[in-house]
Amino acid sequence: PPPSYCCPTHMKKPIIGVTRPRAPAPVGNAYHEQLLFNYDGLGRQANPMIRAAYAAPQALAASEAPRSSGAEWQAGFECVTLLRQGRLECAGGDAPGVALAAGDVLWRGVGQGAWHEHRVPAAADSQALELLTLWINLPAAYKGVAPYQQLIRAAELPPQMLPDEAGSLRVIAGRWQQTLGPAETVTPLQLWDLSLAPGRPVTLPLVSGWHALLLLLQGELRVSHWPQRVEAPALVVCGTLGSEVELMSEQGARLVLLSAEPLDEPIAGQGACVMNQPQQLAALPAAATPAR
Repeated sequence: PPPSYCCPTHMKKPIIGVTRPRAPAPVGNAYHEQLLFNYDGLGRQANPMIRAAYAAPQALAASEAPRSSGAEWQAGFECVTLLRQGRLECAGGDAPGVALAAGDVLWRGVGQGAWHEHRVPAAADSQALELLTLWINLPAAYKGVAPYQQLIRAAELPPQMLPDEAGSLRVIAGRWQQTLGPAETVTPLQLWDLSLAPGRPVTLPLVSGWHALLLLLQGELRVSHWPQRVEAPALVVCGTLGSEVELMSEQGARLVLLSAEPLDEPIAGQGACVMNQPQQLAALPAAATPAR
């Protein structure tokens, strides 16, 4: 059943901190992205939310051949790709390649391991691209499952209007009021894609006992009792206490809210492989030539 939002005090979640991402770095020859956090830092505290990287809107020159992020062996987590602008193909492993359009989401589990690659299709003219990539850690009992994926088209994510014309929200996973997100998740979590209207405050109900992360992608934001205005791109980390967060943007904002039931398990990671113990990393199969 969906989690309960009941909290006798209805207190706002404390803001643990606000961080800025690293400088943009190339991902193969496909695009540039900024790392918001990883499993060797905040991800250990916010587990199972272990990584987020954002490719801000960027113009890609015309190309005669597809651009590639490079094939990467991934294991031990769910990789969520939210394509906000442009076109993208996600390929790798035994799963067929999936063509994404703006607004689509691909939810891909790589428990026992699979190849993963992002490809930007060739184009005669310049094109814009924007995407967010999230890693959700799998519990130990699911580290050995075969790869799987769920494609969620933009049409399955109709915007839900926020109270008092404060903006809109797409429910990818979890629940907003009476709307359930289409994503089938191993770990109980909320994943909401928000657009805030200028000058309209909104209070969002959250689950007491869960961390919540606000990934501010565009615009600026004021969050609950945090004294400074937050400017994009930025990560706002909310603590486990409390059951709501208050947001307001003077100019308008686009952000993603991710909140999950804590996973109290150790993390041992190397590259794009995330296990519980170092010996599990050593036991992973040697990387072979990726399927094309």
